[in-house]
Amino acid sequence: MSVSAIRQNKLRSLLSVLGITIGIYCIVAVYALVHSLEININQQFTKYGTNVLFVQKWPWDEFGGNYPWWKYLSRPVSAPQEAQFLESKLSKERAANVAYNFDREEKVSASGVTLDGTRVVCISHGFMAIQDLSVEDGRLFTLEESNTGQPVAILGSTIAQQLFGGGRGVGSTIRIGNRVCRVIGICATEGTSIINNSRDERVFVPLKLGLGMYSYRENDNAQVMIQANAGVNLDDLAVDVTQLMRQYRKLKPGKDPNFAVNKMTMITDAVSELFKQIKNIGFVIGGFAMIVGCFGVANIMFVSVKERTKEIGIQKALGAPHVFIQFQFLLEAIWLCIIGGIIGMFLVWLTFLGLNAALQQTMGEGFALVLSASDAQLGVWVSALVGVVAGFIPATQAARLNPVEAMRAK
Repeated sequence: MSVSAIRQNKLRSLLSVLGITIGIYCIVAVYALVHSLEININQQFTKYGTNVLFVQKWPWDEFGGNYPWWKYLSRPVSAPQEAQFLESKLSKERAANVAYNFDREEKVSASGVTLDGTRVVCISHGFMAIQDLSVEDGRLFTLEESNTGQPVAILGSTIAQQLFGGGRGVGSTIRIGNRVCRVIGICATEGTSIINNSRDERVFVPLKLGLGMYSYRENDNAQVMIQANAGVNLDDLAVDVTQLMRQYRKLKPGKDPNFAVNKMTMITDAVSELFKQIKNIGFVIGGFAMIVGCFGVANIMFVSVKERTKEIGIQKALGAPHVFIQFQFLLEAIWLCIIGGIIGMFLVWLTFLGLNAALQQTMGEGFALVLSASDAQLGVWVSALVGVVAGFIPATQAARLNPVEAMRAK
């Protein structure tokens, strides 16, 4: 009966749910957008490894507070020798791989094409295992090439495309600064990264070759990477690494450390907390639209009760109980709100479809907006809740009508 009432007044029903549609669109769009951003950003960070420790100059979660900033600035950067020390001291049962890397912006040229400001990453051999570096053409560095610092390079797919176009880059030579290197591999395409860490725009060279070209001390992002074995608690391993680093740097007990042992959860937890606050703000903004929509549906329900007063009287005269009348009008309000919510979610899906098409042209596969099942469920539940709130008073009013007086209504 509630569905039949909606069908009999299609235009009025559609107009009454516009406020709900706008409100659900705002809430679900914000939640889905924030959820998509959170997932994509966390995926970009966790690509570095959720079971990896990073020994660096700068901390990821302690900067600020009462600790003087100039003490951070005066810290020495991580050195290759520290990576070798940690590798020799850490148990193989706890640390699967230890690596070192630093990067530098450099001019890269080949085939008459010059790329300024290209990020050249100097990596030790273990880096390829920790970061799961893969190539779609050619191969990775051999252990001998890494140990001897052979003039070889692995190119990101974007760099390879810019230097060689559609031609085969493997086996060709490129100039990195003043050094000529042979290309032995092309990285698999990843797509543009929203945090600018895509391998597509990187050039990788062996660490020993890089140390002969640049000074790692000029790069604050120089880092030692330690990958934990499966089943090893990362916090426990961080304690071991901290003790060994204090031993290597000859820090006395009680003296502040001049290094940081970071892990990815420091960033991903902070990102999740930030987006949680943004979601709350979006819910408040969408809530105002939902309030307006709630009043609109309630007004329509009062009109519906007024129009069907005689019908209500007949139903009660035939023995319809109080709860039947109330539930009938309450369901009508819920259906109206759910219809508005579904329309709102459909509009969100269309919006994301258009935005994804635009993002595909600019960022490739690096970022995508997704309307998840949890976001859709949120839209349905909020719609149903608003329906209950909007329809409760009109439904109660209808249920309390006197059957004799209701049947006499014109």
